[in-house]
Amino acid sequence: MATQTETEELTQLLLGSGSTADEITTPASQRIPNQQASTSSEVLQDDVEAVAPKLSHTSHTGTHWVFTTFILLGDMFGLGTLTLPADFARLGWAVALPVIGLCALGMLYSGVLFGRLATHLPSTRAFDQLGSAAFGAHGKRMVYATVYLTILFEPVIFHLTCMESLQQMLFSASVSQIAAGSIVAFIIFPLGLVQGIEEVSAVAVLGTVGMLLAVITATYKLWSLEHIDLTPTELVHHGQFNTTLVAIMDLVFTYGGQVNWMRYITGMRHRSQFKYAAGVTSAFMTVLYVIMGSVGYYRLGSVFDFSRPVTSILPHDTWNVVMNAGVFVHCIFAYQINLNVWADMVLHVVAPSMNDSSARGTASGRLMWAAVIVIGIAFSFAVSVFFPFFSIVMALIASIGDLAAAYALPAMFNLKLLGHRMPFWEKLVCYIIIPVSLVLSGLGVYCSLASLIHEFWQRH
Repeated sequence: MATQTETEELTQLLLGSGSTADEITTPASQRIPNQQASTSSEVLQDDVEAVAPKLSHTSHTGTHWVFTTFILLGDMFGLGTLTLPADFARLGWAVALPVIGLCALGMLYSGVLFGRLATHLPSTRAFDQLGSAAFGAHGKRMVYATVYLTILFEPVIFHLTCMESLQQMLFSASVSQIAAGSIVAFIIFPLGLVQGIEEVSAVAVLGTVGMLLAVITATYKLWSLEHIDLTPTELVHHGQFNTTLVAIMDLVFTYGGQVNWMRYITGMRHRSQFKYAAGVTSAFMTVLYVIMGSVGYYRLGSVFDFSRPVTSILPHDTWNVVMNAGVFVHCIFAYQINLNVWADMVLHVVAPSMNDSSARGTASGRLMWAAVIVIGIAFSFAVSVFFPFFSIVMALIASIGDLAAAYALPAMFNLKLLGHRMPFWEKLVCYIIIPVSLVLSGLGVYCSLASLIHEFWQRH
């Protein structure tokens, strides 16, 4: 919120540009046009845009971009690493490494696009509001059909992974999927009741440390595997089209999570600094992804179960328990983050009166939040038990929304709202990104669903 001094400075600046006080306080739609209306309007708009960042994009509360980095790592860094050896095996060196590079650069640029939009529209707090600002009702529908649909399914993959890692930790007890899923639901419920994203960011650090421990342990275990026959790796793997595209979608998922970004940006102290958080997160993840994927592919080759996390196919010993414990810690907190975004989105859509934090702090608001959390957990539990196909479910989620949310929609919204400020080369990049990401998204949904149905009937 602007201080009195800043407000006076803005008023003085606008008055100095030739606008009267009445013109400033009167909505544009109610002003009477005159012979200077066009010129005054242009000057007024330029002045507002020049000063607004000082007044609207900075908050004395909210998270610093460093803490937002930990939230991003807690949400995005983790699950993708568990499929990397399988993705390398399904693609080969010459395809997997460039795809990872493209995804890393894509995430970096996506952070720029999101930060720019959030700074230009400081009052927005949800993705559909960006769509409405750019394309009205049609833009809102695009967000609902992609981004919000993905948010509905995001908690599923974390429930499934927590369930898998818990079964591996308790391998000697032979815990069933239903029992493991119920334990996860019992643990996540009290965590899901935390509403503030600032409070969630505090535990995101623990999730990142847990996943880092799991990745280091898994890499060590892969490198030190004994009594295995190394199978030749390939420069380019010539497999079925469905299998290849699922692997590409898995790699997209490793850099996915943009469906949640507006939730994180609106909780920041300086929205314009979000690009720093996205850049640091992308660089950190890329280094570890390349190491994990390369070591896993070199040691395992192509002879293992691609549908399961790599932590579930390694030999059972003490290190396996430590590794899966790290995965569990990461995923339970990532589950909390995504469930928080899930509940925030559902209430934003079905109960707009709950958008205000003060309304959610009331007894009825807390009860409504708890009810939404219960529904989200129950839905995630059911899907995880009936479709426990880690890699394919991850690819499907990436296909539905990660491509559209990360690339197509932000590019479209930037071109519509800020195209006049963008250089020609950047507009050209956006015009290329939009059709490519939409085509890949459509193909990914088709191939993932086909593979999911095939696996389901194979096991039932």
